[in-house]
Amino acid sequence: MAHFSRKKWRTLENTAKIFPATSGKKDERVFRLSCQLTEEINPEKLQKALDLCMEDYSLFLCVLRCGIFWNYLEESELRPVVREEYRPPCSQIYVRDQKNLLFEVTYYKKRISFETYHALTDGTGALQFLKSLIYYYLMEAYPHCVKGPVSQVQADATDEEMAEDSFDKYYSNKEAAEDIPKYKSHQLKYHRLEYGQMRLVEGIVPTDALISTARSFQTTATVYLTAVLLCAIARDMSPRQKKRPVALMIPVNLRSYFPSSSVRNFFGWIDIGYNFSKQSEKLEDVIAFTAEFFKKELTPKRIAARMNGFMRMEKNPFMRILPLPLKLWGMQAGAAFSTSADTAVFSNIGRIQMPVECEPYIDWFDFYTSTPKMELCMCSWKNKLTVSFTSGYANTRIERNFFRMLTEQGILVEIIALGGEKGGD
Repeated sequence: MAHFSRKKWRTLENTAKIFPATSGKKDERVFRLSCQLTEEINPEKLQKALDLCMEDYSLFLCVLRCGIFWNYLEESELRPVVREEYRPPCSQIYVRDQKNLLFEVTYYKKRISFETYHALTDGTGALQFLKSLIYYYLMEAYPHCVKGPVSQVQADATDEEMAEDSFDKYYSNKEAAEDIPKYKSHQLKYHRLEYGQMRLVEGIVPTDALISTARSFQTTATVYLTAVLLCAIARDMSPRQKKRPVALMIPVNLRSYFPSSSVRNFFGWIDIGYNFSKQSEKLEDVIAFTAEFFKKELTPKRIAARMNGFMRMEKNPFMRILPLPLKLWGMQAGAAFSTSADTAVFSNIGRIQMPVECEPYIDWFDFYTSTPKMELCMCSWKNKLTVSFTSGYANTRIERNFFRMLTEQGILVEIIALGGEKGGD
């Protein structure tokens, strides 16, 4: 008699549900985290490191399937194979009706890259995976210097805690509704690249110089760079265009507000809008506005209100019984309607730390994502803060404005990528 094993599966968490509905050639919903080492990559040792890493992150060994009511993730016997970089960054990973893993590990010269479809994990989960992968690789490549244990770079969490749906755990329908800011913002109208192409402009700035400049304005590096991006966009706007606010979507790691060790998606966002026709265009005034906005919006109460707002729609009894095709149509329509809410996106995964024995072998980290519009991503390692712009536009005026504003403040900028090719190797 034949025996059939029932494969494990799990539903997508709240923010992940939108990705299968809206991904396509305009935006593959893929992001990349990379680590630039000081020596060339050994592919065999990287494969060994990846095999070890998958023992710790077996929940990533899954494929995306279509159910009656929602998409879901199903465990798979597929195993990832390291490849030398073979296509443009943030290319398609999820292919409808195909059973394939939702991430890739590639290398190029000194660089190791982890790319993932956003429905699998968020920036925090991906960073935890990459740090483990890099540590395993350094243990293989330099066993006399990097000796472990790998738990130094991993969360102290069980498999169940790592696989937790934290949206569902912390959802509450008892919270009063909050007045969340919404905007009909300025939209970039530049000539677009050919269908599906993405432009990358990337620079490295000294972390200490950036922090020092931010402190001279009595603020943080994140607030400072948010204000610089707002001003960089405004510098390329006509007086007529300035009648609409410049609005930025800023993803927020919900683990900072709710205890969670999940490596699944657990993020929200805030939207900041600044009207340059009604408010001061001086950088110091934009910084002051941004700092006050962050102080008001980045509180547990306001963040919880946003998260619960996302969840209420998912928990709505009528929404739950709709078949998947109707849900997908509704999410696509909602996503199309919301495109006018923001001008660009600014995502910061912050300071990356590794054990001290790893430091001689790591040059820098970077992080960026596919986008049909414009997105700025940021992370830092030691004294190298990487600023990465991706966009679907042919010109780079906003990027030039942004980096020019930094140099005007005395911050040195080293451009390591311009266009579709990456430098700095």
